[in-house]
Amino acid sequence: MEVVFLNPGKSDPADPTGGFWMEVSSFMQAAADDLGVDLEIIYSERNHLLMRKKAEEVLSRENLPDYLIVVNEKLAAAGIVALAEQKNVKVFNIMMGFYGNQAAHLGKPREKYKNWIGGLIPDNRWAGYHLASELIKKVREQGVADKNIRLLPIAGDYATQATLLRNEGLAYARADFYNSQFLPEIHCLWRKDMAYDLVRKFMKRDPQVNVIWAANDPMALGAIEGIKENGLIPGKDVLVGGINWDRPALEAVRDGRLALSIGGHFMIGGWGLVMLYDYHHGYDFIERGGPIVRKKIFSVIDSGNVNHFLRRFGMRDWNKIDFKRFSKAYNDTLNEYDFSVDALINN
Repeated sequence: MEVVFLNPGKSDPADPTGGFWMEVSSFMQAAADDLGVDLEIIYSERNHLLMRKKAEEVLSRENLPDYLIVVNEKLAAAGIVALAEQKNVKVFNIMMGFYGNQAAHLGKPREKYKNWIGGLIPDNRWAGYHLASELIKKVREQGVADKNIRLLPIAGDYATQATLLRNEGLAYARADFYNSQFLPEIHCLWRKDMAYDLVRKFMKRDPQVNVIWAANDPMALGAIEGIKENGLIPGKDVLVGGINWDRPALEAVRDGRLALSIGGHFMIGGWGLVMLYDYHHGYDFIERGGPIVRKKIFSVIDSGNVNHFLRRFGMRDWNKIDFKRFSKAYNDTLNEYDFSVDALINN
């Protein structure tokens, strides 16, 4: 079983946007090793044109892979689906779905494009909403009344699905917690350095901010540094939460500087590989909603469970996981996939 993953992210762990996409690859590789899958990972360096070029190169090979795993980064995956159809290579999309005109053109998996067999999509709205609601819950526990909660949202970029959907979840929270003050979001393009600079300046103008919602962990960590620059204590004067489960962020949760991190979605490539393995061996992953499987995926790590998680996976050694336990091909009585943090820790 040969699989190529077109990773849209950066291959440099020192990039200021963080090492999220490298973590996606690391987890996926651990799953591949456990399941005996021949996995090749190709980085596109956040360049959707390069991703299309890499896809064309893969699909021009004499020996084609069985499966191509793609991410709809900047709407680039639809053309890859069409190209793979011509080459009779099956495509599985992860992380981002297809919307609007693109979705209308593609139709549903296995219909117009028979070799587009489905995908696995995390619920980014859930992540955006629960990041806000958990932060508000925690600041209330510190004795802050709703009318005195002043929340600054730090969004990623302006156009990706992750940004738009997490912002939609934030909007739902804004409606539910209408007595709290939600400021207009600032965009920091997923970058730690930009979040540090903007929060440092923002807190000088508005020192009453006591909650910061950050759409990824690097921006949350940058916000913490910006708070400290203003003589305030993160975790006490200002509560900050992020998304990703990056290792430095979880260490900040453990130390009390970061209130929480919502994550688990970097594991989606590995979980998708489990589903493809099952499909390849006669156990179709199709669910009641069809072959595009939408799961919460995200879970909250805070002071209540961070030590447990770090004890188990603090070194990010995903080879400790028995991926076969999550596979229907190895467990034919398994009714539904459980990719939760509890299932992972207790694996």
